[in-house]
Amino acid sequence: MSFVFPVVFGHRGAKAVEIENTIEAFRYACQSGVRWVELDAMLSKDKQPVVFHDETLDRLSGVHARLDQLTLKELKEVSLINDRRIPTLDEVLDCLNGYDGGVNIEIKPSCRQAERETAQKVWQVVRQKGFDDPKRVFFSSFAWDSLEEIGKIAPHIKRGLLLEDLRPDWRFFARKIQAYSINCDARLLTVSLINEIKKAGYRLMAYTVNDPAQAVYLYRHGVDGFFCDDPVSMIEVLKNVQRL
Repeated sequence: MSFVFPVVFGHRGAKAVEIENTIEAFRYACQSGVRWVELDAMLSKDKQPVVFHDETLDRLSGVHARLDQLTLKELKEVSLINDRRIPTLDEVLDCLNGYDGGVNIEIKPSCRQAERETAQKVWQVVRQKGFDDPKRVFFSSFAWDSLEEIGKIAPHIKRGLLLEDLRPDWRFFARKIQAYSINCDARLLTVSLINEIKKAGYRLMAYTVNDPAQAVYLYRHGVDGFFCDDPVSMIEVLKNVQRL
């Protein structure tokens, strides 16, 4: 069985329905029939991979601290909105294993110096949990050294280059890491850029797309898939849409 690229990823689980990047968000997505989810993997002060998006805890907990300044034990004591908790990467993978789910892991180093180490620590957990399967896991990052490191230690796993702007060297690095996809901010996408990326041989993912009309337009013009906060609704929107 070959890798099947999903049309819809549940962004941080299902961010519009449950508190992002929590076990509850991933469980909701899986129980609702979402085959693939996306998550953010960062390191605690004691180098344990946890699933969280922001460098600081303020937005979701009101705690004024950087995530990488707290140990895993301290992070486990932090109460998020609705009394949710920060999960470890292995806890999330255990949840996904219970539903045979696939995952796009965005590697999010806390600083430039941690890019390769974060990739290494994340890969260790992925292997320990039996997720080192190219049909079930896919890595992406804005941190290009993290992607290069993953390419060295896990060359059989596909990689996506995240773009939030069109810096001129993205084509060079996409070739260097043998990127499978370009995961691009949807606001950057024009028909011309979509065609350029697709003609270069890459799959194209757009983030974060929650407007049905925008999703339909981009899909018809060649975008392969989307990161969505309400993946269940977006799957329904796109299931009968035809390419131009």
